Amino acid sequence: MAISSIGVGSGLDLSAIISGLLNAERVPTETRLAYKEKDITAELSAFGAVRSTLSLFQGSLDKLQSESLFNNKKTTVSDSSILTVKADEEAKAGSYSVEVSAIAQKQSLATNASTPFTEMTDTIGTGTLTIRFGETSTGPYAFTPDTSKATQTITVSAENNNTTLSGMRDYINDNDFGFEASIVNDGNGYRLLFTSDSTGAKNSMEITVSSDGDGNDADNSGLSQLAFNASAQTSVSQTVSAQDAALSINGLDITRDSNRVSGAIEGVTLDLLKADIGNQIKVEVSDNYVPAENAIQEFVSTYNDLVNNLNTLTAYDAETGAAGILNGDFTIRSITSQLRRQISSTIAELSGDVRLLADIGITTNSGTGTLDIDSTMLSDALKNSPDQVEALFGRQGRPEDSNISYLTANDDTLAGNYAVNITTLATQGSYSSTAVNSLVIDTNNDDFTIKVDGLEASISLSAGTYASGDILAEHIQSQINGNDSIKSSEASVTVSYDAVNNKFDISSASYGSGSSVELTAIDLNSTADLGLSVAVGTDGVDVAGTINGYQATGTGQTLTSDSGDSKGLELLISGGGLGSRGKVSFSSGLAHSLDGVLNQFLESNGLIASRENGLKDSLEDIENQRENLETRLISLEERLIKQYTALDTLIAQFNQTSNFLSQQLANLPKPNSIGNK
Repeated sequence: MAISSIGVGSGLDLSAIISGLLNAERVPTETRLAYKEKDITAELSAFGAVRSTLSLFQGSLDKLQSESLFNNKKTTVSDSSILTVKADEEAKAGSYSVEVSAIAQKQSLATNASTPFTEMTDTIGTGTLTIRFGETSTGPYAFTPDTSKATQTITVSAENNNTTLSGMRDYINDNDFGFEASIVNDGNGYRLLFTSDSTGAKNSMEITVSSDGDGNDADNSGLSQLAFNASAQTSVSQTVSAQDAALSINGLDITRDSNRVSGAIEGVTLDLLKADIGNQIKVEVSDNYVPAENAIQEFVSTYNDLVNNLNTLTAYDAETGAAGILNGDFTIRSITSQLRRQISSTIAELSGDVRLLADIGITTNSGTGTLDIDSTMLSDALKNSPDQVEALFGRQGRPEDSNISYLTANDDTLAGNYAVNITTLATQGSYSSTAVNSLVIDTNNDDFTIKVDGLEASISLSAGTYASGDILAEHIQSQINGNDSIKSSEASVTVSYDAVNNKFDISSASYGSGSSVELTAIDLNSTADLGLSVAVGTDGVDVAGTINGYQATGTGQTLTSDSGDSKGLELLISGGGLGSRGKVSFSSGLAHSLDGVLNQFLESNGLIASRENGLKDSLEDIENQRENLETRLISLEERLIKQYTALDTLIAQFNQTSNFLSQQLANLPKPNSIGNK
């Protein structure tokens, strides 16, 4: 409200008087609120700094809980132009001499150079291509099929849009047939090239044509232009032969179908780049504890940063009386005490020489509360007891039974020793044929339909006479597992021949109640020849048992604890017998325990958030007090204006009366004025 006209009647500076009274009411409260706001804002900023350093410290714990951190390997190779080396946690330290004498190659086939295609849209005919994979030799030509690889069939028709040169190339490349196609112009015309997807001598191709329309499936005409087999040597020619990689390791000769050689040296993968006969490449594999040591040093460094930050925020100088913004704060005291308790704690479930940080050379400085590292002691612990150092920091389960493996646990799982009792072992879904009477596959027994884990697929077997039941079983397995529908679901089967009972056994690779094998359709003579008939096999069952005395949930071979201190513990039961299977010792590890404590501080409803929310509420309360102050001052101002306006009016009236009286008195006759006249 404007008060500039106040005081006109009285002649007094009533505006200044009212403003002074309002300021006398405003200034003390505003000053008090400003100081309080400053302190709360500083506290809020300090808690933000605490949150930040807590988060950085928590981040350092992730690496310490990595399963591979303490099993890193270092490799060196004397000539990286010949081969490169990788080693995983299973690799053992050692020195090896490697000579690469041959590099694995993919087979390449090309259509006849003397009869090239004029245009990429030239018609190549119709019919069927059957591709078998195996080992090809030339001079003279011979092909030995690899029955473990699925036979591929390509129908060439207008419906598939693959009757032209470019159409065939695109159709092959758009589907998974085990090889790729390309078109090249050699200067005389276009030629179609086929290249196997995989290297290795047994990954070469035999291509047979049927129903190409001219009655001759082996001439260089129509679809027969794509034939490559013992009967068709005038069409496609081999431009690059399939070849295995050949090498020696410490004098031991080794062959592989790939240039990536794994399994020859445990945990080591060799990638062969080129052959160099006579050149002995030195390969060294050694333990690498640098990543683990760096991670532990980072853990100590971030913890010390946290402690130093907390010390600064809570400091008090007795001489000057200066105090940190969070001096005496109960939240910081709680955080500090809980962290110190965790840092100095012993992991009770561990055995051996490493059970607390001091055992690996990390101790608490009594003056500052920070951590000191004895680098020599830490290096020795990592070198001599890496498994124990890993257990000190990370979450681990250690089963007594070799057929039980620890998988994982969750935040509900408490450290302890838990008994395991198995009442049912997991099984796979399976199907068994009746007696096998023939190993000859023809048009009357080459097709059947199978369901694996509920997924149905139509299977075709390659015609021929198989040398043994094992070889035919291998072929049946490859045809099932090579089916696109089966592959897309990641299901698979194992097919074996039982020579004692003269039957085929088909087992799903999966375990548990979802594992099943069923034949839903068969060919005319499948039962009589192969013992295959339409039937439902035996479904798999889930593992069942107890953990820590409580009934656990079985899913396949995985047994999960649902109750008690072991809740969340997951175990893989891969075999063994029924009944008591010993105990699983579970320890959460220092890093995991600290992680849980930090979550209580940092989560959305945690200790820090609670204090931050309280401080934010206080800031909102200050704003509310300021608004209330303004409202009160407006009301006070209005009241003062009314009061002083009334006063101003009254004084003006008094002044008018005074002036009137003064005038009247001035007009009164003076004494003796009449007598003088």
